Amino acid sequence: MNVTLDQLLAVDAIARTGSFAKAAAELHKVPSAISYLVRGLESGLGLELFDRSRRRAQLTPGGRRILESARGVLEQARSLEAVAAELRAGWEPELHVVMDGALPMEPMMRCLKRFADPDVPTLLRVDVEYQEGVVDRFEDSPADVALVLGFAGDGDDDGYDCLPLPDLELLLVAAPQHALATRPVTEETRAGHAELVVRDSSPRFAQRTKRSFMGSRNVVFLSDFHSKRLALLDAAGYGWIPRHFVAGDLRSGALQLLAAEPNRWTYHPQVVTREGQRLGRAGRLFLSSLGAGPADRSHKEDYRTKSRWAWRD
Repeated sequence: MNVTLDQLLAVDAIARTGSFAKAAAELHKVPSAISYLVRGLESGLGLELFDRSRRRAQLTPGGRRILESARGVLEQARSLEAVAAELRAGWEPELHVVMDGALPMEPMMRCLKRFADPDVPTLLRVDVEYQEGVVDRFEDSPADVALVLGFAGDGDDDGYDCLPLPDLELLLVAAPQHALATRPVTEETRAGHAELVVRDSSPRFAQRTKRSFMGSRNVVFLSDFHSKRLALLDAAGYGWIPRHFVAGDLRSGALQLLAAEPNRWTYHPQVVTREGQRLGRAGRLFLSSLGAGPADRSHKEDYRTKSRWAWRD
């Protein structure tokens, strides 16, 4: 490299102030040092940057083109310094979150708005997976935070730190025009009807089918709960769905709770991080925005808000 940042700063200062002397004063150098920097740059580039036949320092045509590029380089250098300052202040370069698509998106939208603040330098990445696909993505990516429906049994949370979220209720529903809406749901009565299921997004189930919650043989797999809701409304089948997706449909009568035992199921969602992992400012801001963690008082706003993570009907 035949160029230094000091040389580019000198050229920029001369162009803005109009003289070598004023540039020297601005950069806290003696004029001879500024002349030395410019001569060194001209020698390295093989170009004359200033017309020295005039009293006022004036850029040559080539000098003007070099100045444009020089200012781009200086801007990048300042950006680099700013990034370093942010990292020293405890901001992560990126915060990677993976969440189960059964959870409501409203709290996540609140987090996205927080991270859209220009004063938050961290890039937020959110991936939506389903069931065991959430933990697979969390471990394999690896992500920083996972929002899961809950661990299956004792000991599954070894190596993780978990914070509870409000319970999530699933309901067994169908449209009123569906055949199961008018009779008790038993193994016999549901045998001829399709159970609608959101596929577990773990790669382990890409080639082999995972049993449905009810163990049905007649299963239609869908990619997300929004598609499942539409299929339920159209009486294409019956199935389990989080209450927050269909609360309005239940009130209007577009869907109804089926007469089955059970017809309700409760998950206990959690925010999961790795045991002993210390989240930076972005991680703490994310948790406090969810209402699931302590506030980051070092940010300009006090995030000691009460928990607003709620499943709204």
